[in-house]
Formats: sequence, structure tokens, C-alpha cells
Amino acid sequence: MKEILNIRKRFSRKDKKKFLKIIETELTELGYEVEKKKFWRLLTSVNLETKNDNPEYIFVAHYDTGTIMPFWMNWLMKLIGINRQLLMIFILIGFIKILILFVEGYQPIIVTVLSVIFIPLLLILVPNWKNYDDNTSGVISLLKLAKKFKENGLENSKFIFVDNEELGLFGSAAHKRYLEKNNLISKDCKVISIDCVGGSGEIPLIIKNSNSDYSKLFQDAIKNEFNECKIVRMILPASDNFSFKKYGAINISFVDKTIIPNGYYIRDIHSYKDGKIDLEKIDKLCNVITETIINTKANNVYKK
Repeated sequence: MKEILNIRKRFSRKDKKKFLKIIETELTELGYEVEKKKFWRLLTSVNLETKNDNPEYIFVAHYDTGTIMPFWMNWLMKLIGINRQLLMIFILIGFIKILILFVEGYQPIIVTVLSVIFIPLLLILVPNWKNYDDNTSGVISLLKLAKKFKENGLENSKFIFVDNEELGLFGSAAHKRYLEKNNLISKDCKVISIDCVGGSGEIPLIIKNSNSDYSKLFQDAIKNEFNECKIVRMILPASDNFSFKKYGAINISFVDKTIIPNGYYIRDIHSYKDGKIDLEKIDKLCNVITETIINTKANNVYKK
């Protein structure tokens, strides 16, 4: 675990290769057969999966790390929330148009304001060295689940560590196509993405991008342990569950409430502040997921 926490930046191929080797070693020691998958579409994605040709559950976590987010984007997230992405885009476009309309003829003011907005966007080119929540927490969660599943004799799952989520879900999208092409995923498979579950967020949030007949099952289980758990349905992607949306895939994160009611945001990600991780909370979540799958199997909740 210490080795995983020490490699905070996974932006270059060299960093990613070193990090994947640690994950591969951990899984092999647990008794899993693992395989790397290399995909190419616009850019190279190298994923790592545990072998299982007929999984009932697929757990996904991205291991790549992102860049620094401009300060005003963090403010917008805190104000509006990740579940209102379209609104955020409309507000930003509207603000720029109104600015130009009302200060027409005052070019220095326009230039100054637009500079404040767009110059910080250059930070997107700077790799973030602090990524404990986004998404070292997801990687650790999958490793903990892999260990707990072995201890409880659960052999019905596949774990996939995907690349290039931060650049546009390239790794998970490519892996989904591979699984479908080789008939390695059934229409009844339950896909769960875990992203940003180790930070200071206090509210468990399940995100889905389509109808999901198992989101409520996990919501109830998580709510029973953490006292609350919200579900939101989104149009735009938030994490790798979007790539598997035709399977009713869900994503689990821990969030905080936005200033505008009924919104949620993830605190401190894509910033120098993402330097703490709550391993106890992660372990608690993994226990809930494991117990839910054990109980589901015992009660035959889902029959293929």
C-alpha cells in the first residue's frame, strides 16, 4: 500500500508502467491471473485486468492522474456541482457574452476579465502531483475488494484498472469494445466504477448515465452504513461508468453539497490540496460492497 501511495503522479508512460507493476504484483500475490491490454485510438491506453471470461460484476478504477484545474473551475464546481455540467457550460458562455455586451467599447476591461478566465487554463498542461482522492482511492478500493473477494470465495468478478480517464475515458471505452468483441461481457453484467472515495467528501453519491436495475441495491446498502447515499442521473460523463452505460453502470464517489441546493461536488481534486486519503472510509465502503454481493448471491437476487 505504501508503494502505491508513493507514486502520486501517473501522467507519463514511465510513471504508469511503474505503477501498474505494483498493482500487478499485488493481484498476483492474491492469487489472480492478470493481463495487460494495450489499446490505440487517438492515443495509447494500457489497462490491467484480472482474468474472468464470464463475470457477473466488473469493477473499474482509473489509475492515470490528471492536471491542475483553474481556480475558477473549482469555484464553479462548488457553486453548481458535477451533476449540472450543462448548466455550468451555459453559465460560462452566458457570462462571456454578457460581459462583451455590457462593456463594449471598454476593451481593456474585456481583455482583463478574459485573461483571468483563460490564462489559468494553461494549468491544464501541468501534471498534478497530489492525487490521493482522484484516483489513488479508487485503485486502493479495487485492491481491497480483490482481497476481500478472495477471502470470501467470490469468483464472479473482474477488476479492470484503466488508463486515460482524465483525457476522455479512452481506456474504459476501448476495454468495453474489447470485451464486447470477444463476448466477454453479458447483458446482465453489473459494472461499478469507483472514483474519488478517499477524500473529505461526506456524502456517498451514486452516478448513473442510464437506467440501472442494481443502483438502488447498492444505494440502500451504502445508506445503511453511512446514513445517507444519493443517486443522480447525468447526461454527460463523470467517470468510467459512462463507457459501460448500456449495462446500467454506476459510479461511486464521496461528495459535498454545493452552494446552490441539490448539487454535489468533489472537494480539492485536480489541485495541490488533494494530499490526504481516508483509508478507514475506503475499507468501510469495500466491506459494504462485499457484503452486498455475498447477500445477493445467497438470496439469488439476480438470476441470469
